[in-house]
Amino acid sequence: MNKQKYVIRQQDQSAAVGFLDKQISSGLYWLGEDASQGIIAEREYQDAKANPNDLNAWCAKWLHETQWAQLKNAISIARDQIEKQKYRPQLKTVSLTHNAWEILSELAKSEGLTLSELIVNRLGNEWLNSYDQNGLSNHHFIKSGQM
Repeated sequence: MNKQKYVIRQQDQSAAVGFLDKQISSGLYWLGEDASQGIIAEREYQDAKANPNDLNAWCAKWLHETQWAQLKNAISIARDQIEKQKYRPQLKTVSLTHNAWEILSELAKSEGLTLSELIVNRLGNEWLNSYDQNGLSNHHFIKSGQM
């Protein structure tokens, strides 16, 4: 349709295919007003989506400028989400008695914090003091009874 506005790289292929699958499944008219052309475009897309080079060629043939912009935006959002996940702290699951959970929940709620933030804010200084005084590595934890 128009000259290519963006090159889909291999690492972007999954995001591009996800976006295009969603758009195409929302109705053939995303690919144009002519239903028969939309059917042809969709068939060609099914063959092209497995390979970034073929996908780029398909996009260059069938997408207009606005659709390229939408695709580029979807890829950018997907990249940002992947980048944010790299820096998200790893989560751990802990079991608490109902009473302990109730206490932590009420304290967190009253301070406008998550349970994790409350634990770090309240117990973090004590843990750091224990680390400084005893030269413990950061893989040791405060033993119950030290609190």
